[in-house]
Amino acid sequence: MVKLGIVGTGMMAGIIAESCSEAGVKLHSILSRSAASSEKFCLKFGISRNKGFTLREDFFSDDELDVVYIATPTSEKENLLKLCLEFNKHALIEKPFPSTESMQTLLDKASSRHLVWIDATHYIHTLWYKKLDDLLNEYVGSVNKIHASFSWPDKNIGQIKYDPMLEPYGVAGDLGWYPLRIISKFIPCGNINKIHSLLLRDGNNVIVDMSAIGNTDTGIVFMANASYTDFVVQQKCEISGSKGRLIINDFVMPYSGSFVYGTLLQDMRVQVEWGMKPLIDKKEIIINIREKQHISMLKYLAEFIDNPEHPQLKLLQSECMRTMELIRAIENSHF
Repeated sequence: MVKLGIVGTGMMAGIIAESCSEAGVKLHSILSRSAASSEKFCLKFGISRNKGFTLREDFFSDDELDVVYIATPTSEKENLLKLCLEFNKHALIEKPFPSTESMQTLLDKASSRHLVWIDATHYIHTLWYKKLDDLLNEYVGSVNKIHASFSWPDKNIGQIKYDPMLEPYGVAGDLGWYPLRIISKFIPCGNINKIHSLLLRDGNNVIVDMSAIGNTDTGIVFMANASYTDFVVQQKCEISGSKGRLIINDFVMPYSGSFVYGTLLQDMRVQVEWGMKPLIDKKEIIINIREKQHISMLKYLAEFIDNPEHPQLKLLQSECMRTMELIRAIENSHF
């Protein structure tokens, strides 16, 4: 059984910790800056007290440890990935990834050493994402437009995500990673012809709203939005092409079961529209999702560790790298 250690004791660290047994992964250890936090985490999730660490070298040098879940602010992720390389550990890394070229170099080094790494983007491991290529082939055809957005009303009450020193991308990395991640499935950054972005900041220089639009030399128009300032949640993806349009209204956190919503709807429902009368010419595709996304993610992580050359892993890693490049392009094009 794969043995997982977690760096960080925040909300997502707790969600992953409580999901390990169901996913067939052994929760092995925890690393926290605070001895009190480490001990509390061990007690809550049944980790042996001697596997609660406050020193990085002690945590990473544990020979029994297989894979590290990095659930820290973005500012720390590159240094922690260096330690994964140094101590030969696989890595599950919370989004967003730093968009730096040095981070990409570290990821390339990890792959060359057959160390598995994936971004902890839950939806890429769920059933609807695995069905997406078939849905596109049948209902969309040749893709020419993608519009993805994620808005979550929020206010600054001192959360880490509102600290530009810890989370330099603000909402563009926190929420924006999801629409940019799905856009990157279709668009290598080398194919981008033009891109324009608008990044709105609050009084503390935190990015609280992002809008980006661009096109590729292959004729695809893409749009991405992310916002803390909207008053209504939106997590919508529309993909259009020569046959029709695919609309997924809950692509980030499906209402059919996520750690945020629980189960509000029995199934995920994907809308299909086509032709000149889309209000009439339409249908609904029902996808039965019976497992929470983060459980599937942990299962696939273990499978990838057993087979570092798994083609699905290589595909997901390529999409992640493209997302990093797209964030960098947005940074360089904003006004």
